[in-house]
Amino acid sequence: MDRPPVFSLEVLTDRALLNDILKGVLCTIFFHRFFSSFRPKTRDLLDLTLPSFDDQELDTLIEARVASLLRSIEASPSTSPTLARGQLVIQFYEKRPRKASWFTKAEEKVCWEQWLLNVTIVTPRTEADRAKARRQIEDQLQATILKIITLAGNEKNHVPPITTNDVNPFPYTIVISQKGDTWGTRMGIF
Repeated sequence: MDRPPVFSLEVLTDRALLNDILKGVLCTIFFHRFFSSFRPKTRDLLDLTLPSFDDQELDTLIEARVASLLRSIEASPSTSPTLARGQLVIQFYEKRPRKASWFTKAEEKVCWEQWLLNVTIVTPRTEADRAKARRQIEDQLQATILKIITLAGNEKNHVPPITTNDVNPFPYTIVISQKGDTWGTRMGIF
């Protein structure tokens, strides 16, 4: 089995904009990879117009993951008082039939795409730093949105065919990636 493509994105924000920026980035990804019918909307953020849509379940999940990311970042020891880092991972799956046996399900979830969001939260100390950070945040957001649109438009050969009549044919997860969260640490080897 081939490994699914992993698209890495850099997200720069401050605490005040964290929820809005992450929601804007996540909605842009889901706008291009959420294959159910929805009414498209737009949202304005930092002089950018971003795609959006109404899906209460997805909105609730995004808000919960953003809050979890912030708690995770605040709980981890920081090496810098002006920078904090965290990661969000979005994974899209397809359901494939599996040969049923006594102890297994007849269906398995196979990941076909991952988006890795490297989130950096800046805490400017002065008004000049705040203005500089705001420009950097705007520039980074624009670059990130353009990268999502480019990748989603160009990298689609790996997207599996829709073979179900489900409302959303491809399940997804949004997880917080902890620092040091590798297979070795999860197994207790390191």
